[in-house]
Amino acid sequence: MLLMLLAMRMVADAAVDDERIFRTITASSGLADNSAQTIKCTLTGRMTVTTIGNIDFYDGATFTHIRTDDEVPYKLEDYHGHYHLYYDNDHHLWLKNTRTVSCVFLTTERFVQNIDSVFRLYGAEGRVDDMFVDGNGDVWMCIDGKVQCRKYTNRFNLQRGQVLQELAVYDDKQLMLFYDSGLTVCYDLTSGKQLYQNMSYSAEDAAVYNASAVLLMHENGLYMIRNGEHGAILLHYDIQKRTWMVVMRLDYHLNNMVVYDGKLYIASEWGYFTYDLETHETVHHKAVTMQGGRQLETDVNALEFDLQGGMWLGTEKRGLLYAPPLNAPFRVLTWDNPLALKYDAMMADFEGIYEFKGMRANVMFIDSRKWTWVGTRKGLYLYTTPQAPPVIFSTRNGLMNNVIHSIVEDDMHNIWASTSYGICCVYIVDSKVKEVFCFNESDNVPNETFINAKAMKLSDGTIVMQALDHVVTFDPRAFDALFNREAYEMHPKLTKMLVNGIEVSAGYKIDGEVVIDRAITRTKEINLNYDQNSVSLTFSALNYSRPLQTIYRVRVREISKDWVDYSYYSGQGLVDRRGLMHLPLTGLKPGTYHIEVQASIVPGKFVGKPYEWIINVNQPWWRTTGIMTAIGLLVLALGFVNFWIYNRNTKLRMQRSNEEGDVVRRIKGFVERCDSFNKEKLAPSQEEIYGTERDTEVELNNEFVEAMLKVIPFVQSRGDKPFTMHMLSNVTGVDVISLYELMSDNIHKSPRALIRMTRIEQVAELLRTTDFTLEEIAQKSSFVSPNYMIAKFFHRYRMTPDEYRRRQKVA
Repeated sequence: MLLMLLAMRMVADAAVDDERIFRTITASSGLADNSAQTIKCTLTGRMTVTTIGNIDFYDGATFTHIRTDDEVPYKLEDYHGHYHLYYDNDHHLWLKNTRTVSCVFLTTERFVQNIDSVFRLYGAEGRVDDMFVDGNGDVWMCIDGKVQCRKYTNRFNLQRGQVLQELAVYDDKQLMLFYDSGLTVCYDLTSGKQLYQNMSYSAEDAAVYNASAVLLMHENGLYMIRNGEHGAILLHYDIQKRTWMVVMRLDYHLNNMVVYDGKLYIASEWGYFTYDLETHETVHHKAVTMQGGRQLETDVNALEFDLQGGMWLGTEKRGLLYAPPLNAPFRVLTWDNPLALKYDAMMADFEGIYEFKGMRANVMFIDSRKWTWVGTRKGLYLYTTPQAPPVIFSTRNGLMNNVIHSIVEDDMHNIWASTSYGICCVYIVDSKVKEVFCFNESDNVPNETFINAKAMKLSDGTIVMQALDHVVTFDPRAFDALFNREAYEMHPKLTKMLVNGIEVSAGYKIDGEVVIDRAITRTKEINLNYDQNSVSLTFSALNYSRPLQTIYRVRVREISKDWVDYSYYSGQGLVDRRGLMHLPLTGLKPGTYHIEVQASIVPGKFVGKPYEWIINVNQPWWRTTGIMTAIGLLVLALGFVNFWIYNRNTKLRMQRSNEEGDVVRRIKGFVERCDSFNKEKLAPSQEEIYGTERDTEVELNNEFVEAMLKVIPFVQSRGDKPFTMHMLSNVTGVDVISLYELMSDNIHKSPRALIRMTRIEQVAELLRTTDFTLEEIAQKSSFVSPNYMIAKFFHRYRMTPDEYRRRQKVA
């Protein structure tokens, strides 16, 4: 019997190291550093990862980091271990590492600047030498040779000359203290009396495994890792029987452990171990299987499972390794594999098509139902009968990519299609399409284009598809767990918020006011000013395994009583490839809005109560009760005055309207006269010839000339459309009253003088900037003769053109 028990506990090497397929998440994905020290899954499914000097939060799509420049560590004299992460009941995250501890207040996701003040809140009256958080989330502190917790009145003596490495509370009745010597001391929490003490191993082992300890409570016992300088031992303690059992010994370190699905998973310096809690079989997973089939041997600093059952490994140099709870059973064959060459030969005669019913196509397939499937560059077309209109599958309703290369039917009569990005399955139940499933590189499908028509079903039901550099094989029956998965409760998180296009975080101010006073992931109520009424909210369902299959259900009660479902395939662009939902709320009127969100991986099935966020858009200050009352009285008082003024102003407006209409008509007539003059050569009038004309040129207002140079093209562009003085004011940049006076004073004058003036300015410009002769300048500026041009120029500038040109050159 003893030999049988020993054999059952022997460490067996995994022949096939693990069924899980891992992918890497590194600094290129946003992780602060590739040395992942601890991993913790919160109660709502968010992943907390500590790297060297950093704390990272992961929502399945993006990492957020706590600013390390705000970190103020507290010195712990008695802690000699490495990274150890705790969460307590007061929204604190504690990170211990070799004689120090840092504290993060999770409500704001910032480091606590004065950790001593937190300890004082927990009842500390002296220097804390070490601290722990038990399985209930209560903080324990070692002070002056005693250990205490504010939840309990008693203080418990520590063993002199020994270092307390771990503690645990069992059944809310017993406090268990574990020392570096292997000594266990148990106290009654109510009376404070010592119940018993015992040793977990011999004195010889105590001298070897005394560096650090890691504890995990499970049912009526606990598992404990004890590390020495070069080795480790894993122990189990039966609390009721008060007996210790050695599970295994190693000549290298064990790091942490978790219980999942009936097994104890233990991270180590070389891979990880699984220990079956029922059979006591131990398996060493020396290597993990990566996407593409590569076997990777690596250290594992930390090991954790998320709420979906996904497995996370933290490594020293390779970042995070993540494996989903269910692997999509694709097998990828490279061309050096004989099977790949065999399948390639079997599909050598398979040919695609070039068009179908006048459209470009790659492949056509007729299934067992006599349905015709056509793969095009715009999607997958289904014709249930030759005469029926097609049902089109594209990125709008389920596909990851619109270019279809091959089509094949499995034994369950589902349709599989390869694309330029991934493989899709049209899941059919009772001759009706139930859902479309897509698989990409995260499911071990190579990220490359597939070959037209190169797909077949083997006699055993296996499907083979040929890609550019690989051959992919899979058994469709192995997808049953994915296709018929059960819905479970998901916990959507608010991970990002934009207000009027500006991203806000805890303490961020807009217009001098703080928008939210806590971390966005901890925010449930948002208060905005009336002019901060355009909000964009980003939610994550924390769906790490299959983000593309995330479905959100949303309702804003004050806008609509109906729920609306959004997904990547039917979400109006609100859900992206990473499974994040971006919900825009624009033009919110003052009031309170309740936003309800649920998430699922199964269409139409949402488990649990909706999560709710509240947005309060405040009234403008002038709409508050006191101000509104004062304004109301003022308006009432002014109403009577306004009535009298209104009657008087009505008469004035009518009079002004008539006058404005007359000025507008005169302006339009002035522009028309200018047009007629512009078509002629400028020649002396009869009055100029005989010296009887009044010189009106000098009487034109310069501001009028500048304004008309802008008014003329505007009026011409309007054609027959009416215009107002306000419109002319906007064009000229002159206020309406000044413009009205300017036009009234000058509009009656001859446009010929304006034309003459603008042409003289044109002559001056040509004299300054060219070497043209006076004859050439007269022709270009449309004067009838050079002499006439010289006379008018002299009249304007009191000098001849030649003298003007000489002075300009000297200047």
